Amino acid sequence: MIIKQIYNNNVILSENEAGDEIILVGRGIAFGMTRGSKVVEGRIEKKFELQDDVGQKFKTLVQDVPYKTILVSEEIIDYIKTQSTKRINDSIYVTLTDHIANMIERIKMGIVFDPTLLLNVKSLYKEEYRLGLKVTELLRQKLKIDIDDGEASFIALHIINAELDSNMQQMYEITAVIEEILNIVREDFQIDTENGQCDRFITHCRFFAQRVVNNEYLSTKSDYNLSTYRVFEQTHPRETACIERIAQRIKDRYGYTVSTDEKLYIMIHLIRLTE
Repeated sequence: MIIKQIYNNNVILSENEAGDEIILVGRGIAFGMTRGSKVVEGRIEKKFELQDDVGQKFKTLVQDVPYKTILVSEEIIDYIKTQSTKRINDSIYVTLTDHIANMIERIKMGIVFDPTLLLNVKSLYKEEYRLGLKVTELLRQKLKIDIDDGEASFIALHIINAELDSNMQQMYEITAVIEEILNIVREDFQIDTENGQCDRFITHCRFFAQRVVNNEYLSTKSDYNLSTYRVFEQTHPRETACIERIAQRIKDRYGYTVSTDEKLYIMIHLIRLTE
C-alpha cells in the first residue's frame, strides 16, 4: 500500500487492493514518510474502509481527534455492533467517535450535564440504554477517567440514530427543528454548511431537537451549570446572543423552554463552529 495523504503522524490515507480509499491508524505510522511512500505494515493498528459520505466525514474528523481516542472508539463501536440486535449504520464511526472526543474534553473542563436532560431515554429506548451503560463502563476502564452514568443516555442516542430502521417521520420533524437553529446561526455568523464542523454541530443539535419534538421536558428547571454559562456570557457575547435567540424561537414556535444546561450544551458546539 502507498501513502496518498498524511493527516498527522498517526493517521494516513491509502488504498486497498480494489482501489478504494482506506484510513490507516497507528502510532508513528507516518513518521519519516512522505506522500508516495510505501506503508510500513507493522505500524498499522486499525484500518477503516468507510464508503461515500461517511468516509468523507470520517476523513475530516480523524484529523482533529487524538489517535488513541480513535482506537478506543473503534473498539467500542465493534462492541456495539456485536451486542445490538439491530443493524448499525457506519455513520456511528463519525458521530460516536466525535462524541467520545468531546466527552473527554468536557470532563477535563469539569462540565457534567444534568442527567434529566435525557430523562426519557432510559424508558423509551431500553435496549439502547442498557448498551449505553455497558459502553460507559468500558470507556471508564479504557480511558481511566471518571465518567458519570448519565453519559449512557447520550451514547444510547448515538446508537438509536445509527440504527437503519429509525423512525423517519420523527427524523423529518427533528430536521425541521435543526433547520430553525441553523437559520438563526446563519443570520449571526458566516458559516460554511458544507464543512465537517457544521456536520458535527448538527449532530449535537439533533439530541436537543429530539427532546423538542418529543416534548421531553426536564422534570425540574436545571441550573446545573449556571455559573459556567455566566462565564461564557462574558467571554463569548455574540454566541450567547445567538443562543438566546434560538431559545426564544424554540419557545415561540414549539412551546419548549430551553434550560441553562441545554443552552450551554449548544453553546460549546457553536463556539467550535464559529472559531
